Amino acid sequence: MSNRKNLFLIQVLIVFTFMSSALFAQDTTLVKLIRSLDTVSTKSRKVDLWIRIADFTSENSVEEAKLYLDSAEGLATSENYKFGIADLNRVKGSVFYKEGDYTSALKVLSLAQSMFRQLNDSSKLAKTYKLLGNVYTVTDNYNEALRYYRIAAELFQALNDYKDLADINNNFGIIYWNLGKLDSASIYYNKSLLTYLEFNDKESLATSYTNIGIIYAENNEFEKAIDYYQKSNLTLKELNHTFGQSINYLNIGDAYIRLKDYKKANKNLDIAITIAENDGYSSVLPDYYYTVGEIREAEGDFEEALKWFRKSEVLEDSLFNSETRAALIETQTAQLEESQKRELAKVREVNDSNLEAEKLKNLLLLVVSASILVLLLLATTYFYKRAKVARKITVQNSQILNQKSKIYEQAKAIAEINESLLEKNAKLEGLNEEKNYIMNVVAHDLKSPLNQIQGLAEVIRLEEGNLTDTQQECLTNISVSSERLSGMINRILSTRAIESENYDYRPQNLDLKPILAQTISSFQPLADRKNIDLKVVNEFNATTINGDMHYVRQVIENIISNSIKFSPLDKSVEIALYSEGNKAILSFKDYGPGLTEEDQKNLFVEYANLSAKPTGDESSTGLGLSIVKKYVDLMEGDIWCESNEDGATFYLTFALV
Repeated sequence: MSNRKNLFLIQVLIVFTFMSSALFAQDTTLVKLIRSLDTVSTKSRKVDLWIRIADFTSENSVEEAKLYLDSAEGLATSENYKFGIADLNRVKGSVFYKEGDYTSALKVLSLAQSMFRQLNDSSKLAKTYKLLGNVYTVTDNYNEALRYYRIAAELFQALNDYKDLADINNNFGIIYWNLGKLDSASIYYNKSLLTYLEFNDKESLATSYTNIGIIYAENNEFEKAIDYYQKSNLTLKELNHTFGQSINYLNIGDAYIRLKDYKKANKNLDIAITIAENDGYSSVLPDYYYTVGEIREAEGDFEEALKWFRKSEVLEDSLFNSETRAALIETQTAQLEESQKRELAKVREVNDSNLEAEKLKNLLLLVVSASILVLLLLATTYFYKRAKVARKITVQNSQILNQKSKIYEQAKAIAEINESLLEKNAKLEGLNEEKNYIMNVVAHDLKSPLNQIQGLAEVIRLEEGNLTDTQQECLTNISVSSERLSGMINRILSTRAIESENYDYRPQNLDLKPILAQTISSFQPLADRKNIDLKVVNEFNATTINGDMHYVRQVIENIISNSIKFSPLDKSVEIALYSEGNKAILSFKDYGPGLTEEDQKNLFVEYANLSAKPTGDESSTGLGLSIVKKYVDLMEGDIWCESNEDGATFYLTFALV
């Protein structure tokens, strides 16, 4: 392992340690953050705070950071807090990186990247790209690192985030320095340095001091190099950044080796190793152990030097094992697949003819296949660079060629599947539009003759004194049937209106208590026919919510109607209104046959055919609960059902005003 490699790691890892500091105001401390946990008002806010604390403490102890991340993960998962889960994976990626677990780092960072893209959060997405660039940099995959850094730089530029943009420029300088392009490296270093000076950014200035020290060391001016390393460490100690301090001690020790002052070299290396081992920074330990071996070798203790070299090699093998190499290829392939899906979506939007679409898809397949081959070629070059793998070149070459063949076939198969799915989706969308059109036409066309039937029935009813009992019974049946059919049509039209977002939503502050009482009163005659008792078992005083009067009534009416419909004769329906926290809760319990597990899965699906049947030969279209679900979602409420052999209970929740 070369001196240049040691110096390179110093630059990358110090820049990496400073990423979390941008999240905090200058006077914010870990103690203040932990104390504020007791005062947060929401669960999502607590998740965010745990993540910030974990990010902050990872500079001193990855094990302590993991404890906060575990707390955040449990709460974020239980609350389905998507932003928190995404940010959690971002910080977990930085912790895995510091531990040297590059396989896990790649997996969680790739997941965070995908989630932030779906959430349309450009700032967090840029920071995740920056982290991915760091992982690929430390594994010597410079082309991938540059690609991620460039994407991150574009996002930071658009966000006017000049601090993070300066960090990216510094990372560009690091890569170009290691590639031997010193002029390019100098340009990027100067760009970042000017920004750090402008914003008086102490953390990043410490990085610049280290970079200057490296330049002096490369020119064999080791005394000056040590001065700048120590100047950097003064700032790091002030900020309590142990990770960066340990790497600077390695740098100082390396400089003393070149000065042949092995006593001071040993002293600084002992401090660096102690910090790294105590705080769990496994990723840098192979360099530390190797440098100790260099000292022992220079001192003439070849047996002890060999022990340290072997210790370094064993740890590095564990960090850069086959799983890590496979994860690099797997992650790059996943990125290509995701890019391919986005490109196919664009093809679908802009495609004017089947012939044009075919050309674009074939071109896309060609580009993806070529990109995969280039990535594999880069991976092969990376593996061959390491001297210790020379004994395994033949075996690894065979494995890589086999992977290349499989990935190429997978890319081809994915392209064919996507093409087939696009065609099927187009057909399904056409059929769905045709179905909706037919249903709307039929529903609207039925309303006119149905209204005429109801009107004629009312006219005939005016002659009630001249009607026989049989005629009266027929007239009643006509009215009941037409009303039932009218209800079905209105449900169909309501469903179509919600799906097309062509609805008239008028939110206002509503008191649930009188609405519930009026609705129960209107359903009492229907309940009396089956001798069902509608009982209100609990009421809560504060019942004001924000919603649409029409939609709230329809939701409650539909659930009470279903409770009566599926209740046996001579039973009861128990209705409760209460609160939990800032939620108003309505519950409706019946003593009917209940719902099977399969029924509960399809409960809110349009036209679902459930096994439970009405107890009084009432009709059921399968649309009522699907409309209820849409109305409740529109008002940002929640609805669910719990069922057993004693019946079913429906729950409604709305936020209290």
